[in-house]
Amino acid sequence: MRRNRILAPLLAGAVLAAIPSPARAWVAAYGGYHGGVAVGVRPPCCYGGAAVAGAAVAGAAIGAAAASAAYAPAPVYVAPAPVAYAPPVGTVVYSLPGGCANLSINGLPYMQCGGTFYQPFYSGGSLMYRVATP
Repeated sequence: MRRNRILAPLLAGAVLAAIPSPARAWVAAYGGYHGGVAVGVRPPCCYGGAAVAGAAVAGAAIGAAAASAAYAPAPVYVAPAPVAYAPPVGTVVYSLPGGCANLSINGLPYMQCGGTFYQPFYSGGSLMYRVATP
């Protein structure tokens, strides 16, 4: 992998060096270069097929090198399993979890949800449940 990261830019540089720069060719042909700015006659209309093909190959090589260097798999986070706990005796709840069973122990009604027992009662006209030990 490290070798590809080194070879890709070198290959792209070699491809770019082999392509004649249209600006340099224009300056050499027309001689209009003053202080980093080309002046004078306009260059011919369009780039030739070889220049376009070379630019496409160089762009693909540089893009592939950048993409392979920048790719990193996304981290995966694993959350711990939720912890279920029994509420302390005396806790009052307004509703019960699913899967509770009706029981009668010593003539008193209870609801058993897993390992927790709830005793139903009314308060202010609403049915509530208190965690109890039968």
